[in-house]
Amino acid sequence: MGKSLWQGNEQDKALTTEGACEFLSISRQTLYKLVKSKKIPGRKVGDNYRFLKSDLIRYFKND
Repeated sequence: MGKSLWQGNEQDKALTTEGACEFLSISRQTLYKLVKSKKIPGRKVGDNYRFLKSDLIRYFKND
């Protein structure tokens, strides 16, 4: 079984939509566009998304 989103090192930390927007310095609308276009993977948890910090770092480095 894989690691939980809530375990691991700092880069594996799960961020809320608000946290991801702050980390990338982008708007919520832009973040949702990136998720919809599959440039950033997000996991739906209930009605909200969660983003792994490592995925956001990978996007930022490749952008």
